[in-house]
Amino acid sequence: MERDWGTRDERWAGIRSEVVEMQGTSVHVLRADGPADGPTHLLVHGLGGSGTNWLEVIGGLAQSGPVIAPDLPGFGRTEPPRPGASRIRANLGFLKAFAGQLGVSDAVVHGNSMGGLLATLLAAERPDLVGELVLVDPALPSAPGAIRKVSRESFLTFAPFVVPGLGRRVVGKWYADNTAEQLFADNQTFVHSDPTRVRPALREVGIANTAYGQRTPWRLDGFVAAGESLLPLLLGRTVLNRAVDAVEAPTLLLWGDHDQLVGRPVIDAVTARRPDFDVHVFEGVGHVPMVEVADDYLEVVTRWRDRRTSAPGPAAAAS
Repeated sequence: MERDWGTRDERWAGIRSEVVEMQGTSVHVLRADGPADGPTHLLVHGLGGSGTNWLEVIGGLAQSGPVIAPDLPGFGRTEPPRPGASRIRANLGFLKAFAGQLGVSDAVVHGNSMGGLLATLLAAERPDLVGELVLVDPALPSAPGAIRKVSRESFLTFAPFVVPGLGRRVVGKWYADNTAEQLFADNQTFVHSDPTRVRPALREVGIANTAYGQRTPWRLDGFVAAGESLLPLLLGRTVLNRAVDAVEAPTLLLWGDHDQLVGRPVIDAVTARRPDFDVHVFEGVGHVPMVEVADDYLEVVTRWRDRRTSAPGPAAAAS
């Protein structure tokens, strides 16, 4: 693990890896110090990701407050303490306990994809922990009938998880039949509109994380357990729609309009329920804007937060 990520890339100066012992689990965390009087930024990665998904924006966010980006149990370098500990409900419980152990409250919680789903549930169930919410291409339900508009790539990726055991076989074969470089390249093509925007230093980190997952059996277990628990929530809609309705924190919804996983029907469904959410669309960007257009991400989030604190009314124009 990198004790100082600035030795790998100057953009990551001030970011460090730490291990937080929590109820017998060694949790890998990326941290950066920030003004003590500023809010903590808690960054929640998506399915198959890790805290390193946020490397490009941690330094910028740390200008306003401390930053914490954990690897959720079952992902990155955090081995789950038991089978099923990477399921949605288990990782929601982890986030509550993690925030409590670190003394985090009233945080700016950023969640991407599955992390956006977890951040929404966290905000709904523990409003004391979430002062502001930034949902980044969140895995949330679309309107009934919109499944017909799901991209072919997205359908082929997640349909196997509907059938118990099939998702494990499909993902396991994919892991076994490809090199880490091939797996990472396939994933880049899927989640990015323009993979060339990903800087070489971050690409190296991603390939290393993929290779670690190939040789670490619990990573496959974690991915499959999370995927199998994610699909029923999205297809059932009720639990997540109620959570969206219950969010009290000021919320910024970010979306890349070339996202092959989270399509426009999801964004339309969320904003129909919550017209008070502020929205920004990154044109020509895919599923992980904080990787593909990190500087734009920081500018939009900073501007939104500044406008919220300095003037009444909507903080960002919908686009």
